[in-house]
Amino acid sequence: MTEENKTPDIQVNNMNVKNNTSAKSGVVFGILCTILCVAIALTSVFSAFNVIDFLEKPVETEEVEQTKPEVSNIYTQLVPKYNPTKFPVNMTSNFNQLYAANKDTIGWLYIPGTNVNTPVLQTKDNNKYLRHNFYGSNTNYGTAYADFRNKSGTLSTNTVIFGHNMPSGTHFYDVHRYENIEWYKTHPTIIYTTLYGSYTYLVSCVFYATGTPKNDGGYFFNYIYPNIGPTSMNGYIQQINQRTIYKTGIDIRPSDRIITLSTCTHSLDAACGTDIDGRLVVVGRMLRAGESAEVDTSKAVANPNYRRPQIWYDKKGKTNPYATYVTWQPTQQ
Repeated sequence: MTEENKTPDIQVNNMNVKNNTSAKSGVVFGILCTILCVAIALTSVFSAFNVIDFLEKPVETEEVEQTKPEVSNIYTQLVPKYNPTKFPVNMTSNFNQLYAANKDTIGWLYIPGTNVNTPVLQTKDNNKYLRHNFYGSNTNYGTAYADFRNKSGTLSTNTVIFGHNMPSGTHFYDVHRYENIEWYKTHPTIIYTTLYGSYTYLVSCVFYATGTPKNDGGYFFNYIYPNIGPTSMNGYIQQINQRTIYKTGIDIRPSDRIITLSTCTHSLDAACGTDIDGRLVVVGRMLRAGESAEVDTSKAVANPNYRRPQIWYDKKGKTNPYATYVTWQPTQQ
């Protein structure tokens, strides 16, 4: 130990006491500074953990119209607390969190046993959610959305919902898989829940369509029209019965309500050797009063001569057996 590091002897005289007192004060001050620094550091650490703890724990939401909805994730926990929302009258409380996050929310689409389990949005046109997600951010994936003409308070005759067929298996990829009759047999029902009620549909028809008239001999089959009238439904039913790629045995009557799921497909491109802007369309018929949701899918059979878009017949050098059929245009009557 060097002389500088030795502890000095305490001398009992005024000068040494004074010097020693100053030394002690310096040591105490140093210790206090050290304690203060440690305290500040610990406070910062604990504050950080408190924030993390807050984010990870369920947040107690304020009551909105006397309802405390079940919390689903941190984003929707925070919205009702810091952004009070006026909900539509009689809206189901299960939608409180989603509606608070995005007022374009009008429902939830679920196909049991598939990856289709998603909120449904609606706005003034069919463009916004084609390239925007639920939170309004730009994305090529888009999100599921209803046709802008669909009624949101009550159901239209034809509830039309669009979604992208993503190769990753998300969004409407599993809707695209209805091309396969075996897939249908294990997924014959669709559940659509609006802000006001829940409805079960039985898959009735699956068919191909085109997004532009030029690929179907100048005719556009307007399957996306929501408010089909009872009389007009007869022509619609004839069209989809001609086009369905397999027969499920689930009939549709003019008085029924239906749901239409539409997504892109390249199956017709491959068959025709060109890009034809194809669509795969799944139509479900609402469960009737007293009807069971259990479906005997063993009765489903292929429809080998189903109606294709005209371009398919042209590319294959075949005659379209449906060419003389009267084209159908929807009306509200």
